[in-house]
Formats: sequence, C-alpha cells, structure tokens
Amino acid sequence: MLLAITYLIIGLILLVGGGHFLVNAGASAAFKFRISPFIVGATVVAFGTSAPELLVSIDAAMSGHPEMALGNVIGSNIANIALVLGATSCLITLPVVSKRLFSDWLLVVAASILLIIFAHDNDISRLEGGILFLILLVYIYSAIKSPKEESEEENTCYKSWGIIITVFILSGIALTVGAHYLVEGACSIARSLFVSERVISITILAFGTSLPELTTSVVAALKKQTDISIGNIIGSNLFNILAVIGITSLIRPIHLDYDFFSRDMNLMLTTAFVLMMLIYPYRHNIKASRSSASMKNLISISSGKLTFVGGILLMTFYVLYVYSLFV
Repeated sequence: MLLAITYLIIGLILLVGGGHFLVNAGASAAFKFRISPFIVGATVVAFGTSAPELLVSIDAAMSGHPEMALGNVIGSNIANIALVLGATSCLITLPVVSKRLFSDWLLVVAASILLIIFAHDNDISRLEGGILFLILLVYIYSAIKSPKEESEEENTCYKSWGIIITVFILSGIALTVGAHYLVEGACSIARSLFVSERVISITILAFGTSLPELTTSVVAALKKQTDISIGNIIGSNLFNILAVIGITSLIRPIHLDYDFFSRDMNLMLTTAFVLMMLIYPYRHNIKASRSSASMKNLISISSGKLTFVGGILLMTFYVLYVYSLFV
C-alpha cells in the first residue's frame, strides 16, 4: 500500500509539471505559427495529454483486457468535460473565443455516435478502427489549414523552435510516465478493495489518464490561455475516440459487451450536449439575429463562456455518476 501511495505522489508531480511546460510550449508555438491557441490546444496539446489514454488502452488490449481499453476512453471523455472543465471553470471563467468550437464540438458528437454504432455488435474491428483514425487525420489537416485567428496574447515563453520542440517532448514524457505511475498506484489500491475492471477503467483509470488534461487546462486557464483549456478538452475527447480507439482496434480488434457499456456511452454523449448548452451564447446570438436578420449569427461562437455555476453543475454530474457506479 505504501508503494502504491508513493506512485500516486510521483505521478501527480510529473503530471502537474508536464502540464505546466506543455502549455508554455503550446502558447509559444501558436504565436510563432500565428495559429489560434484553440487550434494548438485541440491538436498538439490534446495529443500530448491523450498519450496516457493511448498507451494504457493499447497495453490493456494487448494484455487481454479490451473492455478496460474502451472503459478508459469512455470514462476519460466524461471526466474531461464534467470534471476537468468543471473544476477549471470553478477557478476562472472560461470565455470561448475561437469560432471553430461549434464545428469541433459537432465532430465530438459525431465521433461519439459513431463509436456507439461500431460497438453495438460487441466488436470494434480493424476496418472500423481505420475509419476512426482516417477521420482524425482529416480533422488535423482541416485544423491546420483553417483560417488563422489572432492569438490571445503575444507574450511567448520560448523564442527558439529547438526549445519549444524539446519542451514538447519532455512534457509528453513527463505526462506519460506520471500517468503510468498514478494509474499503477490507483489500480493497486482498487484491486486490494476488490473493485471490478469496468469500475476501475471508468473511474480510477480514466481519472488517472485525465489528470494531464486537468493540469494542462487549469494551468492554461490561470495563464489566461482559456482557448487552450477548452480546445485541449475538445481535441482530447476527439483523440480519445478517433486515435485511442482507432489505433488500439487497428492493432487488435476490441471485443466487448455492448449492454455492459451502453449506459456509459450514452452518458458520454450526454456530457457533450450539456457542455454546449452551458457555453453557447444564446442571448447574444438571438439579439444579434433580430438586429441583422441573419441566421449566421445563430452559430457564431464569439462570446459564450463557462462560468462558476456551470462548473459546479458539471462537477455535481460527475460526482453523481461515479457514485452510481459503486451503489
């Protein structure tokens, strides 16, 4: 038990440090490329913070625990929105600046629905994994080629590309190793308490692999890089489905019991809708549409924000969800 607790502490330290430096490198890269921090958060930073999910899921599938791979992704996606964005918005209000958020959110919903469809026959095949991964490649290409947006601030942490790339690599390693130690410690404690693999994967495993997103989003928000906070979560949820499930099933098809996970997958989809309900600027767009008589204003994401109240609602949802798994 003492060794497991030590793993937890080491993992947390590495995750916090990795999240801090990853945000600095991401903000610097955004300014150098004149790419909006949202795009950087939704691609490079999101991939870096999703690396633990990818490695854990591949390891779980290869070691004969495919349902833990799926449970890790489902639980992580729920935690990313309900816990990570919930906790972050309790610390600081998260305004939405990027106009890409609505289209990227739609892709998260579409990917979630596609995952449910693929899993309905109790098997996610290599072909289905290939389709998911192909969608990811198209998304990354479209994000890079999207119209450039102004960065939230011009202060960069690192001036040299060599330093930026080095920090990205070292931060990714720190996040991956930190998540590994934290998950190892958490799973050891959970097994000693005779908790099922499904509950472990959806709660402790998902929470451990979501800590990079949590630390990265909180640090980004405190540095006023709020678009990296939200973009990180949107991108991470996409990577979890399209990359983690896609790559894992390409390596080894995922066999599962759909009825066992149907409730969790539906809740994963629900959290995505709840997020948009909380941050979409209804009043602003309704007033604008009345004055301009333009339907374009109804999908213009320019002044929405996730507030303290929304954060409390999301965290309450997550606590009740986790509680329902143990009762």
